[in-house]
Amino acid sequence: MAILGILGASTLLVFTRRESRIELSPYLALGATAAEQTIKLMGDKGQIVLVAQDTSEYEMPALAAQLSAFQKTARKKAKVTIDIDRINMDAMTTMATGGRIQAEQFFKILQKHPKAGAIVLFFGFPHLTKRELDALQQKVPKIIVVAAYRPDYLDFLERGLIDLAIVPRLDALPETAKRPQTLREWFDQEYVIVAPDTAALSPR
Repeated sequence: MAILGILGASTLLVFTRRESRIELSPYLALGATAAEQTIKLMGDKGQIVLVAQDTSEYEMPALAAQLSAFQKTARKKAKVTIDIDRINMDAMTTMATGGRIQAEQFFKILQKHPKAGAIVLFFGFPHLTKRELDALQQKVPKIIVVAAYRPDYLDFLERGLIDLAIVPRLDALPETAKRPQTLREWFDQEYVIVAPDTAALSPR
C-alpha cells in the first residue's frame, strides 16, 4: 500500500522539467473533476483556495494542467473566486514529508483565508499533533485533498477533518482496458473519489 501511495504521488505531482511529450488528459480530467466535487461540497458561491507547489523555478506541466482545468471548470459552473497559494517545497522536503504539506504552512493558509468556502490541497494532508487535530475540529472551510492516497486519510474523513480525497486508483487496470476518449473516462480510469460515507468501506 505504501509503495502504491508513493507511485501515486509521482503520478499526481511529479517534478517535471521539460518533457518532450506528456499525456495531459489525466491531469485535465483530475482538475476538472476536483472542481466539480468542490462546488458540490461548498455551493456555487464563495472563495476557493488552491494550494499547490511553487513552479516559478521548475516547470510542472501536469500540475499546471490540473490547476488550469480546475479554474476553468469552477468558473464555468459557479460564481466563485479562486486564489492560488504557492508553497515552495524542494525535493528533499518532499521526500521527508512524503509529499504532505507541513502543518505550520497548512494552518497559516487557514488563518490567511478565514472566509474561504473550500481549501483544495494539491499536496498530501499534513501530519498533525493531537493539539493541532483538536484545533482543526473548529475549521470552517471544506478541505479537499488531491494527492496520493495515505491510510490515515480514512480516519480523517470519518472524523470530518477531510471532506473529500481524490486519489489515484490502487487497483490494476484490466489488460482489455481501452484508451479513454473523454475527460470523465480518463478520470474513472486513473482516479477514485473517497468521501466520508465511503471511507469506512475502504481497505485500511
